[in-house]
Amino acid sequence: MVCEEDGDLYGDAVNIAARLESAADPGTVVVSGTAFDHLQGKLDCGFTPLGNLRLKNIERPVRAYRVETGASASVAALPPLPEKPSIAVLPFTNMSGDPDQEYFADGLVEDIITGLSRVNSFFVIARNSSFTYKGRAVDLRQVGRELGVRYVLEGSIRRAGSRVRISGQLVDAISGHHVWADRFEGDVSDIFDLQDKVTESVVGAVEPTIRLAEIRQARMKPTDYISAYDLFLRALPRFYSMTREGFADVRRLTNEALSIDPGFTLAKALGAYIRSLSVSQCWHEPDDIRVAARMAREVLAEARDDPTSLRFAAQVIAYSAKNYEMALRTIERSLLLNPNSAQGYTGSGWVNAHSSRPLVAIEHFHRAMRLSPVDPEKGIALSGIGMSYLMLERYEEALAWGERALHEMPNYGSSHRVVIMALVKLNRLHEAQAAARRLMKAFPTYTLTLQRQINPWLDEVFAERYVEALGISGVPE
Repeated sequence: MVCEEDGDLYGDAVNIAARLESAADPGTVVVSGTAFDHLQGKLDCGFTPLGNLRLKNIERPVRAYRVETGASASVAALPPLPEKPSIAVLPFTNMSGDPDQEYFADGLVEDIITGLSRVNSFFVIARNSSFTYKGRAVDLRQVGRELGVRYVLEGSIRRAGSRVRISGQLVDAISGHHVWADRFEGDVSDIFDLQDKVTESVVGAVEPTIRLAEIRQARMKPTDYISAYDLFLRALPRFYSMTREGFADVRRLTNEALSIDPGFTLAKALGAYIRSLSVSQCWHEPDDIRVAARMAREVLAEARDDPTSLRFAAQVIAYSAKNYEMALRTIERSLLLNPNSAQGYTGSGWVNAHSSRPLVAIEHFHRAMRLSPVDPEKGIALSGIGMSYLMLERYEEALAWGERALHEMPNYGSSHRVVIMALVKLNRLHEAQAAARRLMKAFPTYTLTLQRQINPWLDEVFAERYVEALGISGVPE
């Protein structure tokens, strides 16, 4: 909505346009998703999807695109098709008639994505990028171009009482033709079998030469208790919120799930990770570091074949327990089990960065962004690249990546610290002090003492330089 008063324009659209202008790199133009929807096909230019940007003073993330000029810009800006069969699974429509069941539909789709990802012969776009299309009427061919995939799976889920119906259709995003469509129905207690049937059908339609045994090795029944699984599904959207309140809900919901099924390893792994990440975000409780490390070690003893649990545990073992060799072995196994996990590669990037392997970290962060090209949490990977360049003492590059990370996720603490250290090392002290004030405004409880307590770095020399730079900028002791 736009209003005019005394020749000036006001309103949400004006505020968003102003914030997008500040998010654009010099010499570039960034437009909102609404503007993109109106402009598409009407201008002789291309558009690069930037995902959902979190903008200052704008409550909701804003879908954004960078305008690409030149005859070949549209083609050059979009990711190329992989050699493997490539697929994106869009959020399924909740047909239950109850908006409170949205978490259930989203959680099932996330499990289907994970199942497909574990098939080595496939290239599967991550959940975070697929879900940027949630609630939008989309052209599936355009989705394929934006994400760089050949196939797109869409569908619906209806839950009524104890019954669940899943309908799906697979579309060739190049031709627009339907490849496969089917419907699966059963009791809620059979939900894992229904997910398996969807996965098997999609794989069989795309690549029938893949053996059924390869498909079935991706199966995982995380718990025998549907009530515990339901609580875990409720925790997922709160986890993705990346807010203090959301993290508190994840603690509560995973604790409830574990009280029902103490052997629900995936819930335990998420509970460990949320405590470790809370420390990084200054949202933690006093005993979080110790409890997170204990829970992660229990996960390692219980889960050798669940890539998601292993990925959570690896990050905690590196960050909170500082056992870098174990963390590296764990994240390597996670990626072996799920070679299509963008979050796995992001986690591996951080584990390698903490373990003083910045070049490997940079490679894995870039891999994560290809698997999830329009990820609203891309700032986590961008921040990791910036941190890795700090370790390499390439401060100009570190600053560029840190600033990009802040544009993507202003509420991610690591990005602030990357920018501060880079500015200090570049002797731009006035700007570093301003950056430190922004950090302290966002995270008022952060101190140098806390950073020394956390100290997730194998390289003690880097850890000392890191704290020293933060102190020079004005971060309090």
